[in-house]
Amino acid sequence: MAKVKINTGGKIVGALLAVGLIGLGVWKFIPKKGEEEGVKPDFVSAGTNGAGQDAAQGGDAPADKKTPPVNATSDTSTPGLGRPIRVGIVTWGGYAGGIVANNGFKPNKDSIFWKEYNVEVELKVIDDYPASRAAFATGGDKGGVDIMWGTVDSYALEFDNLKEQRPIAIMQYDWSRGGDAIAVTAEIQKVSDLKGKRLAVAEGTPSHYFALYLLSQGDMNTTDVNIVFTASAIEAAQLFQQGKVDAAVSWSPDVYQAAEKRAGGHILASTKEASNLIADIFIARGDFADKHPDLVAKFLLGWFEGVDRVNKNPESAVPLMTQGFEGVDEAAARGMLQDVKLPSYAENLAFFEVTGDQLRGYPDIYNEANTLWRSLGKISGRTAADTTYSSRFLAAIRPEAEKRFGKAEIEQVAAAPAAKEFDFNFDAASQEEAKKKEAILTRRISIYFPSGKHELDENQKTILDEKAAGLAQTFGSVRMRVTGNTDSQGDRKANIALSEKRAQAVVNYLITKHGFPKDKFVVVGAGPDHPVAENSTEEGRGQNRRTDFEIIK
Repeated sequence: MAKVKINTGGKIVGALLAVGLIGLGVWKFIPKKGEEEGVKPDFVSAGTNGAGQDAAQGGDAPADKKTPPVNATSDTSTPGLGRPIRVGIVTWGGYAGGIVANNGFKPNKDSIFWKEYNVEVELKVIDDYPASRAAFATGGDKGGVDIMWGTVDSYALEFDNLKEQRPIAIMQYDWSRGGDAIAVTAEIQKVSDLKGKRLAVAEGTPSHYFALYLLSQGDMNTTDVNIVFTASAIEAAQLFQQGKVDAAVSWSPDVYQAAEKRAGGHILASTKEASNLIADIFIARGDFADKHPDLVAKFLLGWFEGVDRVNKNPESAVPLMTQGFEGVDEAAARGMLQDVKLPSYAENLAFFEVTGDQLRGYPDIYNEANTLWRSLGKISGRTAADTTYSSRFLAAIRPEAEKRFGKAEIEQVAAAPAAKEFDFNFDAASQEEAKKKEAILTRRISIYFPSGKHELDENQKTILDEKAAGLAQTFGSVRMRVTGNTDSQGDRKANIALSEKRAQAVVNYLITKHGFPKDKFVVVGAGPDHPVAENSTEEGRGQNRRTDFEIIK
């Protein structure tokens, strides 16, 4: 997540001018649900299609990048708007695709946005959180912004308070892949070691959500730690560096610098490991989306073309980032790019579940965050995820996007959707070493088997789908150790063999159903050796017949 200045003492959402439920207008090119296929957005591209032909004319000659778009009007700026599309961003590498597409930050006609799609875009860096939300409330027509940055988790927190602007999430522009982390002292080696410790975090931020997620998956809650709320994530890192707290959740580079400068300090976990946890999204004002659906479509297409270029050549973004971001040199820009993943158009379709039911799609993350915030009393009520976003823009531009970026295959739910998103490799040779490694996080999930059996029934599969698979996908870049346990009844050796078969059955299911690579998992049969309850009672023995899911770095 980006480095954002928050100067409201953590009371972020309360400071916002706010907005309510989305009214999804009837847009001239946007289909109703179930009608996404075959939609033709009301615009003509001036650029080239994937085959190098003139997309507007349908001819064989290459398009002249220096000539005005064929649908240009006398407007000096974006036709139909008369000004640039104004987009609020922060100092963060996740915007590299749009920065390259715009050839910088200021609106200009020497850009992909203009040459290919006849729109001008202004990227406005607003690092102060309340100021960015105030700009969204003001709107682009009055000098604010039409589209603002957010994360799915923080959007779940602020959505119900956003009444005037009718916000709508329209795309994902990055995954945090190392941008967020938790720095801890030497004696803290796993999440459970945080119990009773002082943990600094900026309230209501992605850092706060990261902390809540780690605690919840480690079978802990906020009462197990002493949380010290700070005005900003930067301040949280500073408190850790000064030795005033035992742990702090913050973002790059502050959190890493704090860990390095404190004796014994180290990073317990980051979004390098929790690679599918914090998703950055763009949120459009409802009135802007209703009035200018064609401009939203063009904005998305231009952004994805920039993403395509950056993913092929990351260096193309570096000079533009250093010119536009204050205090960012080339080394810092490259570091920023290493801390994010820029999703393609096809990956956006998957994230918003246009192509299959994803393990970590937008609705899953939003609902998960909504539940966590409600458990703390930060929000009341339960807002349905599908009222907070629309995949219709992504679906509407599909014919043009597939010309430019290639086919986005529709995945069936049963056809291992996770496999398409899994972009990490694991070394099979280190499996034995991984069996003995210290886990940073242990999640106990009760998978009960009949006596002497190791086959999974449908109820057990449902539990794995709802709990274990999502955890494995969230911590996508690291291994998961699956340990089978038994009670003490019967022969110990037989119990160890049986517990290993049960753990293997769990792993086989996750591989087959969800498409994970087999080397992501480490199978261990512990038999009766690690009880969590007394074996003298049936209740205790039931607790010991469990499966542990451990995250190991």
